[in-house]
Amino acid sequence: MQETIVRRIDFCDVDMTGVMWHGNYCKYFEEARCQLLEKLGFSYQEIYKRHYQIPLICLKIKYSRPCHFDQEVAITAELVKADHFLVIKYIIKDQRTGTLLSKAETKHAFYDGNKKRALINAPEFIEEKLKGLNN
Repeated sequence: MQETIVRRIDFCDVDMTGVMWHGNYCKYFEEARCQLLEKLGFSYQEIYKRHYQIPLICLKIKYSRPCHFDQEVAITAELVKADHFLVIKYIIKDQRTGTLLSKAETKHAFYDGNKKRALINAPEFIEEKLKGLNN
């Protein structure tokens, strides 16, 4: 499953050359991830309400072309897997031309806040939501 959002690159996210600073790509990836999780039925609010967390443990980014101030971009987040880890891939493209600007992948662990420990598998409520999507 995937979710695409469209955003304009904000002035506060670019450097003095008008190019988006490399660290700000994460903000756009996170926004797309939040929308994807909401669409999947387990938003961050739902995860935290149940006393779980999904901490980021790995981030890989490939910068193909720079994003520029006021450029309209489409950010797609796609769920790759949610078994022992939650893995999401991202693509940023120019909204008008479809030109690939960046690719990324995040890997998240599952953490039980009540027991204060990492989990081997996704929490049961997440597994149930994903089973419903595959049927």
